[in-house]
Amino acid sequence: MSSTETYFLSFLEALNPTASHNARKMEELLYEDPASSIVKARLFAESILNDVFNQEKIEAPYVNSLFERIAFLTKEGYIEKDIQQAFDTIRRSGNKAAHDGSFNEITDAFKLHREMHRIGVWYYEVYSLEQLKVPLYETPKPPKENVEEIIKKQILEFLNVNKMNNLGVVLETPSIKGDTLPAYDEIEEEIIEKDLKEDQSYLIRELNRLKDSSQEAIENASKFSRFKDYLHVDRKIQIDFERILEEKASNPKGNLIFLCGSVGDGKSHLLAYVSKKKPQLINEYKIYNDATESFSPNKNAMETLEEALKGFSDQLYASNSENVILAINMGVLHNFIHSVHNTYSFERLKSFVNQSGLFSQNVTTEYSEGNLSLLSFGDYHPFELTEEGPISNFYSSLLKKICSSENQNPFYLAAKEDEKNNIYTIVHENYNYLKNEAVQKQIVYLIIKTIIKNKVVISARSFLNFVADILIPDQVMSRQLVSDFDLLKGSLPNLLFARKERSTLLNSMSQNDPIHIRSVYIDQLVIDFNTLDNWRDLVKEYVHDNISLKWMDPFLFDSDLTGYSFNQFFEAFIRIAYLSNQDFSQKLIDESYKKYMENLYSFNTKNPQKIKTFYEEIKSAIFDWRGSPKKDYIYLSTTESKFRFAQKMNLKPSIDHLKPNTQTVLESFKSTILLAYHGGDASKKIFLEIDYPLYQLISKVLNGYRPNKKDTEDAIRFVEFIDKLMAFGEKTNEMLIFYPNDNRFYTIKRDDFEGFVFEREF
Repeated sequence: MSSTETYFLSFLEALNPTASHNARKMEELLYEDPASSIVKARLFAESILNDVFNQEKIEAPYVNSLFERIAFLTKEGYIEKDIQQAFDTIRRSGNKAAHDGSFNEITDAFKLHREMHRIGVWYYEVYSLEQLKVPLYETPKPPKENVEEIIKKQILEFLNVNKMNNLGVVLETPSIKGDTLPAYDEIEEEIIEKDLKEDQSYLIRELNRLKDSSQEAIENASKFSRFKDYLHVDRKIQIDFERILEEKASNPKGNLIFLCGSVGDGKSHLLAYVSKKKPQLINEYKIYNDATESFSPNKNAMETLEEALKGFSDQLYASNSENVILAINMGVLHNFIHSVHNTYSFERLKSFVNQSGLFSQNVTTEYSEGNLSLLSFGDYHPFELTEEGPISNFYSSLLKKICSSENQNPFYLAAKEDEKNNIYTIVHENYNYLKNEAVQKQIVYLIIKTIIKNKVVISARSFLNFVADILIPDQVMSRQLVSDFDLLKGSLPNLLFARKERSTLLNSMSQNDPIHIRSVYIDQLVIDFNTLDNWRDLVKEYVHDNISLKWMDPFLFDSDLTGYSFNQFFEAFIRIAYLSNQDFSQKLIDESYKKYMENLYSFNTKNPQKIKTFYEEIKSAIFDWRGSPKKDYIYLSTTESKFRFAQKMNLKPSIDHLKPNTQTVLESFKSTILLAYHGGDASKKIFLEIDYPLYQLISKVLNGYRPNKKDTEDAIRFVEFIDKLMAFGEKTNEMLIFYPNDNRFYTIKRDDFEGFVFEREF
């Protein structure tokens, strides 16, 4: 490199000549002598840190080593997370180069080159009086002279220069366009089209097809691509739908089938699948896939539905010969059957829907009466209940399809094609990590927990988009050129828990991040990492997956991380262990969630003994919430005062409304718990529906927590339920007066002559 040529940190020459000189030498030596290049990177970092101490007039006589200086500036807030990690990357690689005579890693030198640019830009922006435009980072080019051709060739092959633009800058992600994808029946001999440029990844292209932004995400009841066919997983609602269609074949005219649900629950996919795979069942039907879309701009949703269903009106029902499948939102259907219509009346349909129990507390998966049938997506869950806990054949099967090593799997074939082309990125490592069955099982567990905890619908499309989000980071680079810290940032465990801004689902998933769990096990690990010199044995004790062990390994050379660097390493360690080590994840189990799912199973199977225990817990919570001066007495108000009134209240549980499900694995069930109490007259029951958020709050109350104003607002259903239960109390016959200051009790009660007696209790 001649003196007239610029180099990547030439803009630092006036600000820090020493650092600038070391940066120039680092770049000159990078290809020829990587180990010496890394030493120069360390000298560069030392020069920058020395000047920061001078510029900030920091007097710290006992802070001398590079490690101590980085730690000091981090602790005092002079440098942010990414800059500390850049310094730590250079420091640790410099230690290896200085102490290991055989160390000659050109890939490490490339990583440090990028980190030096990151530090240089930060340093210039903070401390330079001039504010010139700083050039964007460029990967260093091979020297044009002074390197033997054979060495150059080996380096280029190792770094895959011939496969990546600019020696590993961001890989170009192939675009996904619906009109360029092969149709279902096209190209039978190839699962994936091999039409990409040499620097493009087939795996990334195929994974991008999982995203909401891809053409594949557009559901169309009349189209079913080869890609969707591969990912299709049979579900009970599909089997029931096909059976109903087969039964209707004997009554070929005048059939109406409602597919009731909500947005994104899979109605379009179901119709597209049956249309493609079993067209003989559905060809005779007129399909309204979005019944709220008007056929005319002059008609609203109710008028549109009246037009679509006029053949099933009270006036035309007997003469109708048209077969109709209507995919409809449950709320829209409810409004339709209770609306007053212009031309036709629909009392027969209204009676049918009411008889189905669709809008009742009962489980309604399917219901048929004559030539009318209804399927409710709301009670066909994407997971199942078992005595040991919830499972999901649906989500598990989707993950297995994506990860299976089968020649029909486009993702597997794409990864193999990339392997032949020497393309290997963090996406490929994440994909291989996802193949771990323990990881898949834990992800499914978290998905189900998110559904229960946040009351969200996670459709197949949402789940597939989620899979793409936890596999593909924002920036994709060659695996060899990613720094150790950036590798942790882009790893699947981090993308799963620390990417909440990416989507609503990932935001919910971040709430289940194990690093937020208060646990003696995690506290002990923090102590161990801060006191033990040998981290390698500790990491291997908890991390058993080979892929994630490679992510951890660079940090086990010397155990000297602090600040942001230590936090990122430790958070990654906890997340990795939580996902891939079942024994460890069981130690961090959410007990309130576990108990809720056990009770949910017990109520759906009507297990009297376990239901009894649950009723007793809720009864205790009712008295604890309102306050109780003594057993079986509850305060009439929650307001604190010099004295308080309480009444005796005897609650009787009722389970008459429960219908037992005798199956071992429950596919159809209510995802909330419905309980009822009465005061002695079973005809006057008061019901309460308990979802997980309410149960979680009730569990806290049982453990001594006192609800605040926000809790009362969030649990308004529970508060109103208690208010209704107060009518079962005996305040008309007896009341208790409690003086909390001196713990005195008085009673007011009726005597045998309908008078009142006031006396003190001892």
